[in-house]
Amino acid sequence: MKETTDFIKIKDYAVLNINNMLPVPNGLFERVNISAIKDLKYKALLQAEYREIKRRRNLIMKNAKIVYSHKIKNENKTPLSKRTNDFIELEKACKNYS
Repeated sequence: MKETTDFIKIKDYAVLNINNMLPVPNGLFERVNISAIKDLKYKALLQAEYREIKRRRNLIMKNAKIVYSHKIKNENKTPLSKRTNDFIELEKACKNYS
């Protein structure tokens, strides 16, 4: 598959589906300590993914803003907005989560 605004390849390792991003309340996520991972193949994969994500950070952030704004502006009127999460509803649910 080719890259689009909402679909970014992380080399041959993974993809980011920006249209499926969602908010997570503070305190309900944690960083992965890659250096503590014992499985060397998995550790190497995570390190490679992390390097690529850092390298492409500006594109990822730019595209996330584009997708978010597009969804807010177009609701479900375009192919992109139809396949994108309802960010407003997710943000409301995130605020109400306890």
